[in-house]
Amino acid sequence: MALAMYMDTQGMKPRYLKLGADGQLKKDYIGAAELFGCNPLDDDTKYVFEAPFKPFLPYCFDETKVPKVDAMVESNSTGQVYSGFEIKLTAIPDESTYKLTDNEYGSELVIRFPSITYLACSIAHLYKDDHKALKMFFGKGFGNVSSYVEAAQVNTVLPQIYKILNDLIKANTNRQKPALIQPIWKTEGKKAVLHQNCLDIFVWSELAFTKLFLKEAIDTVANSTRDITRPQRAVIQLFFMLNDYAIRGRIDFADIQNKLTYGPKNDKAFSVNGRITNALMSCDELTKPRITKDQIKNIILGGGEKFLSPERRFDATVAATPELFE
Repeated sequence: MALAMYMDTQGMKPRYLKLGADGQLKKDYIGAAELFGCNPLDDDTKYVFEAPFKPFLPYCFDETKVPKVDAMVESNSTGQVYSGFEIKLTAIPDESTYKLTDNEYGSELVIRFPSITYLACSIAHLYKDDHKALKMFFGKGFGNVSSYVEAAQVNTVLPQIYKILNDLIKANTNRQKPALIQPIWKTEGKKAVLHQNCLDIFVWSELAFTKLFLKEAIDTVANSTRDITRPQRAVIQLFFMLNDYAIRGRIDFADIQNKLTYGPKNDKAFSVNGRITNALMSCDELTKPRITKDQIKNIILGGGEKFLSPERRFDATVAATPELFE
């Protein structure tokens, strides 16, 4: 969040990934005020981290399970919520791209189940004043999720699921808004050494975010005996969350996560590697991030770096101590 504000003072805008009317990913720019929904440096602007996103309360079956966001921006005096975001701090290059050239570098993105619930609420929020319009996409609904707990049961309706989601997404390209902030930090290959040009920010709209897994899920041809892939599971869970809201006016996140697993239960929805993200994010800012490592002292202020307590990893420690093997 501080990086976005610092970039704003330097006349730089984060890259904004959103969908065009044709459903294709478009690259634009977005200023900090538009991103946060307010003046980010105003004395009344308050930043809250890892907190329930209050505007999503009306969509939750269990009011104690309101999806949390990584960062929420609100008014300190009135409590008005301006915006909320998932934040994914990612390193480039990743394991799949470090041997390639700079313009082919990409970052791995790991998406967990809470991000899917946040995405579902973000799309439901577009219909907060017109619930009937959302219901039209789903018709009479697809019934209880208990009817789709096996791969063979859900594979038969996957083509319908893809079509409905695609139609829903294309119908809202003029109403999309920022949902996921992805700062990137670039290193010298795989070394734990910052590149001279090391920091920048990409922002995904809630609709552009679906490009990370919807296309991969569609590209995997489904049949009655095929196992459900992680991207397909994310699509199925997102679909039934929105189906839940369209039919019942509330979303039972826990029920959907517990029943639509198609394998071992965990909170990892899916991941995409750097080759995939590079294809979606490729631009000058990805090849050469605009903020240099010399500017970090202007972003982390007042001795803030002394409060950082990085996770200690054995593999990182061994890799950083090559003399152990001399």
